[in-house]
Amino acid sequence: MVSVYDHTALPLFFHNIEDGKTVENFYDFEITIIYTADISSNCFNESSYSGLLNMNGRLYDPVIAMVISPDNYVQAPGNAYNYNRYTYCFNNPLSYTDPSGEVAWFVPVIIGTVIDTYSGGIIANEGQYNPGKWNWGSMQTWGFMYGGSIIGAISRYAGSSIAGSGIPMANTAAIAGSSSIYSVGVWAYTGGQMPISISLGVASYDFTNGIFGYLGKKGNKWYQNIAYGFGTLANLSDVVSLFGGGTDYNINASKTKTEWWGHSSGTGGDIDISVGPSPNNHLSKMNFFKIINGEKWSNYANDKGTWTLKLNNDNKKILQNMTTNIQNDKGLLWGDLKWNLVGYSCVNHVSLSLWAVGVPTLPINLHPYILNTQLLIRQLGIYSSPYLYNHPY
Repeated sequence: MVSVYDHTALPLFFHNIEDGKTVENFYDFEITIIYTADISSNCFNESSYSGLLNMNGRLYDPVIAMVISPDNYVQAPGNAYNYNRYTYCFNNPLSYTDPSGEVAWFVPVIIGTVIDTYSGGIIANEGQYNPGKWNWGSMQTWGFMYGGSIIGAISRYAGSSIAGSGIPMANTAAIAGSSSIYSVGVWAYTGGQMPISISLGVASYDFTNGIFGYLGKKGNKWYQNIAYGFGTLANLSDVVSLFGGGTDYNINASKTKTEWWGHSSGTGGDIDISVGPSPNNHLSKMNFFKIINGEKWSNYANDKGTWTLKLNNDNKKILQNMTTNIQNDKGLLWGDLKWNLVGYSCVNHVSLSLWAVGVPTLPINLHPYILNTQLLIRQLGIYSSPYLYNHPY
């Protein structure tokens, strides 16, 4: 018999195993029995073996309550679970998800490689933004493009590693680290055409010329203000995290079988911000504006097709308190837990949690994908911030 429990130690189902049998629980994802065997005749002297469960990311053994292959990355050094490589997803793969088994460090690296290859070509051709007018016969063009790609990849990998390290002010430290590596690298391969500098998000310092830069400074180019603006967003969430500790916060946009509009949730560690209508209010009978009782809802984070964006270093205490409030049928900040499609939807609750930890969003969150698109733009802007503020052209 297989017994599967949720993160609160409540049983989800009990099932007698048969080869090839697929069982489904009410969390809306399938568990496939890929192997069963009776090992009573071998040296283990056990009466039965319950089989391995294919959790898509890893193979899970319900007898020892662990996966059978080690995770090769310590995702959150501040959490003791991660130092046992067999406790995949905090040893709770039913509630949390890590689809690739890795932190997506390659995203900023790819962005850096493309942008900085292009930037190297611009510098080599004295500020010409149109590649059709570059001197492709010049070794300087190719050399600067190659140098830009290497420095961009290295600096963005460093920034991504720092941002996910769990240190205080991690996002700001990531901007500082990647911007300084980048400026020193470009200064070296261009023979000093770019000054050595460091960005701290909302402001920067040019060591070569002894000049401060900052958001809104007179004479800034439009892209410099954009860089400082996104850097300010990183600073804001960092400052808020100082008053409750920092943690990774995953924002999930899911398609579901029961909700035609999809579902939005926020998860990470013991955080679970996921709100839906109470069972007494059938979805087909509700109107968009009537406020009804809400309750804790499945986060669908493990479902196939879920779009998850990871935010670094958000206030852990605030998110934990909100999770507790939801479990007690209380509102995220005060009052009772409410729900409707306009104002108190799943997306609105996740958006409110983001505002609370210093991640503002626009009030246009009519669908989970709209919210995640905003956050994607925010992340790409923060990734680009250490490079745009100090471009020589």
